[in-house]
Amino acid sequence: MTDGEFAQVMSKVGQISNSYEAAKVLAMEEGKGKIDGIYRDSHPQVTRKQITLTIFKKAEVRGGESSYQVAREVETPNGNRFDIVLLINGLPLINIEQKRTDKSIDEAFGQFQRYYRDGEYTNNFMAFSQMMVVTTEIETRYFATPKTVNDFNPAFVFHWSDRDNKRINDWKKVIEHFLMIPMAHQMVGDYLVIDEAKEEENRRHMLMRPYQVYALQSIEGAAFGWDNDEKIPHGGFVWHTTGSGKTITSFKTALFLSTRAGFDKVIFLVDRRELDSRTGENFKAYAAYEPIDVDDTRSTHQLKKKLGNVKNGIVVTTTFKLNNLIDDLKKNQDYSLSEKRFVFIIDEAHRTTMGQMMGNIKDYFRKNGLFYGFTGTPLFDENKVKGKINKKSELINTTEKLFGPELHQYTIDQAISDGNVLGFHVDYINTGEFKSYEDLREELQDKALIENPDVNKKELERKYAVMSELDVEKEAAKQEVLIYQDETHIPRVVTEILENWESQSQNREFNAILTVARKKRVIAYYKEFKKQLIERDESLNIAMTFSFGNENDPENPAPKEAAMMFKDYSQYTGIEYIAGDKKHGEDAYFEDVVERATRGGSGRNPKNIDLVIVADQLLTGYDSKRLNTLYVDRPLMLQGLIQAYSRTNRVFGATKEFGTIINFQYPRITEEIVNDALKLYGSGGKSSRVIVDHYEVAVSKLKQLLGELVLTLSKPSEWAEIKDDDDKKEEFKIAFFAASDQMNLVQQYYEYQWNDETFGMTEHTWLQYIGAYKNLFPRPEGSGSEPQTIKQLQGKTKLTNTQVIDAAHILSLIGARVGSTDGIQTVDEETKRIIFEQIQELSNMGEAVTADLLREFVEDELFTGHLSSRINFDEAFDNWKKEKLQVEIEKFADYWGIQDMDTLNRSVNLYSDSQPEIIPYIEEINNSVNHEIALNKENKGRLKHIIELGKALPNWMREIKSRLS
Repeated sequence: MTDGEFAQVMSKVGQISNSYEAAKVLAMEEGKGKIDGIYRDSHPQVTRKQITLTIFKKAEVRGGESSYQVAREVETPNGNRFDIVLLINGLPLINIEQKRTDKSIDEAFGQFQRYYRDGEYTNNFMAFSQMMVVTTEIETRYFATPKTVNDFNPAFVFHWSDRDNKRINDWKKVIEHFLMIPMAHQMVGDYLVIDEAKEEENRRHMLMRPYQVYALQSIEGAAFGWDNDEKIPHGGFVWHTTGSGKTITSFKTALFLSTRAGFDKVIFLVDRRELDSRTGENFKAYAAYEPIDVDDTRSTHQLKKKLGNVKNGIVVTTTFKLNNLIDDLKKNQDYSLSEKRFVFIIDEAHRTTMGQMMGNIKDYFRKNGLFYGFTGTPLFDENKVKGKINKKSELINTTEKLFGPELHQYTIDQAISDGNVLGFHVDYINTGEFKSYEDLREELQDKALIENPDVNKKELERKYAVMSELDVEKEAAKQEVLIYQDETHIPRVVTEILENWESQSQNREFNAILTVARKKRVIAYYKEFKKQLIERDESLNIAMTFSFGNENDPENPAPKEAAMMFKDYSQYTGIEYIAGDKKHGEDAYFEDVVERATRGGSGRNPKNIDLVIVADQLLTGYDSKRLNTLYVDRPLMLQGLIQAYSRTNRVFGATKEFGTIINFQYPRITEEIVNDALKLYGSGGKSSRVIVDHYEVAVSKLKQLLGELVLTLSKPSEWAEIKDDDDKKEEFKIAFFAASDQMNLVQQYYEYQWNDETFGMTEHTWLQYIGAYKNLFPRPEGSGSEPQTIKQLQGKTKLTNTQVIDAAHILSLIGARVGSTDGIQTVDEETKRIIFEQIQELSNMGEAVTADLLREFVEDELFTGHLSSRINFDEAFDNWKKEKLQVEIEKFADYWGIQDMDTLNRSVNLYSDSQPEIIPYIEEINNSVNHEIALNKENKGRLKHIIELGKALPNWMREIKSRLS
């Protein structure tokens, strides 16, 4: 390749804007990366004027047409240095940032962010980076190279683990199991997923997590019989807890098997039509750059046609549709499909798989079919499922009996420990059906005495006195002393939810599901919400949904109820649905609810849904990161409970530390049921980490951490006393981050309300500590967001009896209080005192630089009588800052000998902290430098002088812009 041809290649590389676009280039044609449209230079031996350059082959692992290199200490034109780059075919696909053992791995993560802000991964060769690794000798994590600098999220940085889900931290073992070839190549090839989602914000490439890789490998081994001495292929199931990414695991598994020789088709089975549609969409988004087709089917005729097609691929359909097809085939004595080698992957394998349909499907494909179940809650003997008896007289009532052995396990405890799903905070609310457990005891005694007057009263008292609260509640429920009557219970639940809505939803950024038993109660709740919202003169975007069933279903709602539901829905979505209409009726409505609910609450968009009221729908298979609360007014048991609770456990970020579950019936009984479910699906009865601390415990921990923070800086307003002491600053920073993390957690509890006594600090003092942190560790604008730990949650923290102090407030205050004497602005002594107090408060709140500047202005200009009454105070302050800025520019120009002042001024005005190393008009500035007249005489030659100027400009511009702009 000539220099001119290579220049064409690099020109096309420069058009690749980020790692996501690069991932698509690397998978452009059936797993091969290509750059096309390269024109050859004229040469007698060149016969083709235009060629396509193949740069990467996913399948060529461990040699073949792939080459591997390791580059160390790679320096960039911006002066940054990459520690280690792993290159495949010369492409920098894996970046590794190393830190000493005594350094935090978060520093390495932050370094990658800085490199990204410096433009190292956009529109250049490094845009090909697909995986970033941060490591020390004792810890290693990895993540997919983000699409933008704003997509860096610590919640999606993963450890590597062994097959038993034990973390591998020793660097030698990390290399052996993860960063060696072939695994490193496979991570950026086979185990990378490109999500071509409909919404632009959701488009990205993802890397599989270790448990996902092991599940895929286990199914592959079972399908080819590699995992047994007899080499006999067999089925099985994967137990990966709900929320841990089973959709991606099952897609990649289906992709692997559909592209391997020996299988005619991979059929992905779901048990509901809406999941059929969503899974089909997800699979198609994942398969956009894969060498297979994903087909979904609308009828049994279309399904038969797809299954009979000789082309390999993935077919997504429902159990119901496939069962109907098999019934038709059997009636016609057609067993042609039964001869084919199909692999079946069954989603949500704990649900209807015990019924007759799955037995029918397995029987028809028993000769060559392989069946693999994916579930977060497998069925055990403890679930006491009725099951079915097969033709061999075997009772099939557990997941293992239906599919075969467990192939891989990843439990809810393990997922929470790894940070791959969130834990739960479970509340048990007494809505007033009983005052206390002592009252329940007395009511039980009274009832027993009425029914049996001859009983010994003392013995009866002793009987109930030794009962636990759980036993009392069970007995009260059994004796119907404790009952929940909808006439009084539903209004109380609705009131409880509405009174806490803004804080629980974080100003409607998140949304919630309310699940109740039976369709009639769904409608009753919906009407009660409407009633109370009218009484409160408030609005909330509420939807209800349930399966409409057939016309003989006694639970089916009346047509007028559906019409009411559709009319209300149209008022905030603008979409009108028609009851009974095949195209624009119940099915279309439900699909829109499912899709719209994933977008979060109406605080993000007024057309979004805040609350969905359901009976059974959306409690399994529904996936939304912006759902943070599940309200429960019904019984849930074992797998149904874990599935429902897990709707809230998707990882999102610092504003969602856990999923909140709020139960409104039988507090102690429900708590026992929750513990039984967690014991079954957690760590086999070991101490479970699934439930987060009770609120009181979390607050107690916060109080202790705030006390430790005070020890590092007793008065936050005196932050300047430690600003030059690095050791004390570091102690403060560590204590502050620990307190901030716990504060962030506490603020997300349902019961959260600031309490000076229990927190051990006033809210205003806490805000001053935030200000002290900002003053001690200032971050230039545009250099990235504040550390997540110190963000105040929207809708959570409100100041009580404290005014928010910022520069705009102080300018307004001064402007309102100044007087006028002989055309000059004046202030009295009391106003001076107030001004100084407020300026100090501004400094305490983290704006020390602005406070110092404002103090200088009022002392030099206002108090000395230099301000005319003809100009507003805030305008005068802006003009004064502009004059000071001009003075600073002139001083800088004189020091460096810059003669073109107009260009330097334009450069300062255009400079942006979002691109801190880019100096506008840098060439013009350099050309105007006269080394001879510069006050700076440290550099002997002009070239050295220009180089040092280039180093000084970014820091100087950043400083004066942040101070005087």
